[in-house]
Amino acid sequence: MSERPGPVLVTGANSGFGLAAVLRFAGRGWPTWGTVRSKAKAKVLTDAAKAKGVADLVHPLVLDVGDHDAVVRAWPTLPAFYAVVNNAGYSALGAVEDVSAAEAMRNLGVNLVAPAVVSACALPAMRERGSGRIVMISSIAGRAAVLPLNGWYHASKFGLEALSDVLRMEVAQFGVKVVVVEPGFFKTEIESKARADAQERESVADGHYRNAYHRLETMAGVIGSVAPPPDLVARTIVTAVESQRPLKRYLVGADALAIAAANPLLPRALTDALLRRLADLG
Repeated sequence: MSERPGPVLVTGANSGFGLAAVLRFAGRGWPTWGTVRSKAKAKVLTDAAKAKGVADLVHPLVLDVGDHDAVVRAWPTLPAFYAVVNNAGYSALGAVEDVSAAEAMRNLGVNLVAPAVVSACALPAMRERGSGRIVMISSIAGRAAVLPLNGWYHASKFGLEALSDVLRMEVAQFGVKVVVVEPGFFKTEIESKARADAQERESVADGHYRNAYHRLETMAGVIGSVAPPPDLVARTIVTAVESQRPLKRYLVGADALAIAAANPLLPRALTDALLRRLADLG
């Protein structure tokens, strides 16, 4: 794609995949807007863009995409985006019975509903242009339920993949393509948040899940120390926008490829037993 048909929006742009994607888009000449939830996080994005020499192309946008009404109100002030990358997300970590309804709704609101709202806001301009790209950042957790104590994260990502498949069919007539990116484990802020959340849950848990939270805290630290940086995912996101014929799904990371290959082959009774033991769930 030699000419840039319009600007790009990346949600959750102050760290991890979002920050890496914004910097890569800008480095390739795309005017790029990135949503963040505070002025302090906007400064993180601005400083990173200055360090990369792309500050003139990077536009921090203080906007909580989990506030769906705020997104709708803000949209008329924004440019007509050629592409939106729905990256913002997190995990309401905890056993299903430990996560309150309010926490679960908040998690689904950010991970599942917000991408639908952002996409719906972007579609009129894409339809008028006759082209556009919507990239959904899912996870291998949207394809295989392999993370005990992350039930709502799995639910949101499974839901995001179903939503994306339906949206892809609906908007193809307008020249808009919908792409799902499914990363494995990479070095982002998720592992540090998982450690903190697991430690907090462990401190108040009864005997049923205390060992599992302790194990998760330990595993998150190990994963954080060996996981690769998010650059490969950022390259994949940019490819999904720039390619004339993008794939419907991109698996990213050796672990994601391995899990995707093994998941339909191994008996569920076997994987349940292995994952329960790994998570110290009795």
